[in-house]
Amino acid sequence: MKGFAKKFCFLLLVICLTLCSTGLAAGAGENTSNTDIFKKGNSNKPIRIALCHLDVAQGPQAENIKKIEKAIHIAGRHGANWIVTPETALQGYYFFVIDPKQKEKIKPQPSEDIGSLTEACKKYGAYFFLGAGEYDKQADCYRNSCLVFGPDGKLMGRHSKMTAHVGFGAEVWSTNDYKLNPVTCSDVTTGILVCSDIWFPSYPVILADKGAKIIIDIAAWPPAEETGNPLPSWELASRRANLPVVICNQTGKPRWMDMTPGQSAVVENGKARLLHSGEEAVLLFDWDPETGKVVSDKFESIPF
Repeated sequence: MKGFAKKFCFLLLVICLTLCSTGLAAGAGENTSNTDIFKKGNSNKPIRIALCHLDVAQGPQAENIKKIEKAIHIAGRHGANWIVTPETALQGYYFFVIDPKQKEKIKPQPSEDIGSLTEACKKYGAYFFLGAGEYDKQADCYRNSCLVFGPDGKLMGRHSKMTAHVGFGAEVWSTNDYKLNPVTCSDVTTGILVCSDIWFPSYPVILADKGAKIIIDIAAWPPAEETGNPLPSWELASRRANLPVVICNQTGKPRWMDMTPGQSAVVENGKARLLHSGEEAVLLFDWDPETGKVVSDKFESIPF
C-alpha cells in the first residue's frame, strides 16, 4: 500500500503540474494577445480633442507662437490626439488693424516660423489644426486658413475661409476661397470651417455629403451687438448636417471687441453639450468616431 500511495501521490503531482502549466500557457497567450492589440491601437478608442481657448487676438506672432506651443505641450501631456487653435491664432485676429504692414510678412504655409509648433505636435503624435493667415502663391492673394498637420508634422490639408468680411474690418487683408473639402484625420473624414463659414448651413451639409463625420470650426466670434450670438448657428449646423460641431474660440479684451464672452463649444444633435468662456484654458474632451457620440460629460479644463 505504501508503494501504491507514493505512486498515486506522484501521479496527482504530475497532473497538477500539467494543469498549472497549461493554465499559465493559456494566460500567457491571452496577455500576449492583449499586448499586441494595445501596441497596434484600438480602432474603437475615443479620440481626445483639445481646444486651445487662448487670448491671441492682438498678437504679435512671436508671442502667439510661444503661447500656442505651451498649449500644445499641455494638451499633449494630457493625451490629446487632435489639438485645435482659434481663427488666425498665428498672427492674431487684429494684426492688420494694429499694423497693416504686417500683411507683407505673411508667408506661404507651412513656413519655418511654425517649425516649433509642428515639432511639438510630432512629440505627442497629435494632429494639429492651426488658424493662420497664409499667402496663396497660385492665386496671388492672402487667405484666412485652418492648416491641418499630421502626427508626422507634415501639412496634410487646409480649409480657407469662404466668408471673410472682405473690404472692411479686421479681415480686409484676406481673400475668400471657394473650395470645400474634408480632410482625413485619424482615419476620420473631418469637415473644417473658419468662423462665419458655419453661419451658412449649406456648408456643413455639403461636408456631410462628402463623408464628414464631425465638423471643426475655428473662430474669433463672441456674442456681441456687432456680430450677434453664434450659438444658434452652431446648433443649426449640427441639426442640418446631423453631425457633431466643435468650435475652438478665443478670449481676451482687444480694444475693438471683448472676446471674453466667446465660447468654445461642442454641439451634438443640434444642442450645445459642452461650453466654456472666460479664462484661457486648454479644453479636453473625448469623442467616439465609431458611434459619433461625445463621451465626455464636461470639458476637462486645464488652466493656462
